[in-house]
This record gives sequence, structure tokens and C-alpha cells, in this order.
Amino acid sequence: ARTYHEADLLVAEALTSGLLDDLDAPSIAAVASCFTYEHRGRDRAPEPRFPSSTVRERFRELQRISTDLTADEEEAGLPTTRAPDPGFVHLAHAWAAGEGLADLLEDELLSGGDFVRNVKQLIDLLRGIGDIAPLPVTAARARQAADALHRGVVSASSALLDPEPVDPASGEGTGDDPQG
Repeated sequence: ARTYHEADLLVAEALTSGLLDDLDAPSIAAVASCFTYEHRGRDRAPEPRFPSSTVRERFRELQRISTDLTADEEEAGLPTTRAPDPGFVHLAHAWAAGEGLADLLEDELLSGGDFVRNVKQLIDLLRGIGDIAPLPVTAARARQAADALHRGVVSASSALLDPEPVDPASGEGTGDDPQG
């Protein structure tokens, strides 16, 4: 009920089935990226690269849950939830594990701006999962993953979008938190 995402039913089903349990922070980020990422190019999506067999298995289970959910939605005459997309799995895992941006995007067709946009969406979802995950350890790891993703260019882009308020008289920062 407190899942705020376009794939909220799929996220809830994944959480109740334990799909995000017993994973480290980079692996939770990787699996959760399947909810937020969507390949947008005209070309066919490249084959996904999975950082581990565990993440691959969790994605396959997520696909099964998604297929069942879509069948239920169609039967009820409801709009269907978009299928999970593993195209960002390796990038989410590597960024959450601390790899550098230049190394990550070197052989990718993804722009830096698209990378940042995807990571920010993933951070929002992981923070939400951190609030609602049934197991405290899963909630903690989701929050840890969100924190690990919020670094470098992602953090800097947030600062650029939410600059510190400036006192018009002095031109100096006011020290007020723009986020409230």
C-alpha cells in the first residue's frame, strides 16, 4: 500500500516473495533496477549482463512473477504492468559497488545524463523499499544501496538542481537547506 512506483504491484509481489532478501547492497540495487530501467533505443536491447548467478536467478524469478501478474491484470481487464528490464543491472551493481563512471560508461551506449536519470529513479525506489520491506535487514540493505548510489556525478547533479539559497544583499549562501 505504501509502494509509490509505476510497477507498484510487481514491487510488492517481489517483496512479499522475498526476492530482495539475502542480497548485499549492490545486488539489491541491481535487481531493483529491473523495475526502474526501460530500454528506449530503436535498436533491440543488448543482452543483459548479470554480475552474479544469484542476480540472474532473482531476475528470472522476477520475470515469472511479472508474467503471472500480467495474466491476472489482463483477466481483470486492467492495464498491464510493464515487464522488468535487466538492461541496467550491471551498471547499477557496479556503481553501487563503487566503480568509477568513466569505466562504467566506456563501452555503453547510455549517455551520462541517462545514467544519472536512471540512478536517481533507482535511488527513489530503493528508499521506498527501505521504508516498506518486510525484513529489517532487507530494508537496511535497500537504504544502504540507495546511499551507495548517491555519489559522484549523481550527487553533484542533485546539488546543481537544488542549489543553496543565496542572500540577495550579500551574494553569499544563506546556509538554509533547500530540501527543507
